[in-house]
Amino acid sequence: MKKIEITTSIQNGKIKRNAKTVIDAFKSFEGKNVTLILKPFKNTRSIPQNAYYWGVVIPIWQNIIKTEWVEFYSKEEIHEFLKYNCNYIEKVNTDTGECIRLSKSTTQNSTTEQEEFHLKARQLAFDMFSVNIPLPNEQTNLNIEL
Repeated sequence: MKKIEITTSIQNGKIKRNAKTVIDAFKSFEGKNVTLILKPFKNTRSIPQNAYYWGVVIPIWQNIIKTEWVEFYSKEEIHEFLKYNCNYIEKVNTDTGECIRLSKSTTQNSTTEQEEFHLKARQLAFDMFSVNIPLPNEQTNLNIEL
């Protein structure tokens, strides 16, 4: 059986949005054991945020790597580099105290988490190479050769 996700809202203990869909979902699991998970809804990264990231941040980082390290990284390689350095979780081995870093996917980032990721990517460019990546609302002329 498939998993069903429905966004709704609750007011005064009652379902206020998509109530019929929620009821129909319950009916579709008739006779089955189910697990209910309720969590606050969060907006995932926006299309403009994604466009800024892939259209501004990534190309500037490609140019930085080409200029500073004399290496070519594809957009996907830059994305992996930035996730590892700016969008990660750390896991600790409680026996040894060793800490490892695991990249997180950006697909489930909230709009706030995505902006924090962009901020960290801009800050990393400045800290490592003194390069300022413009904010989404800044106009600038970029000379990027890839």
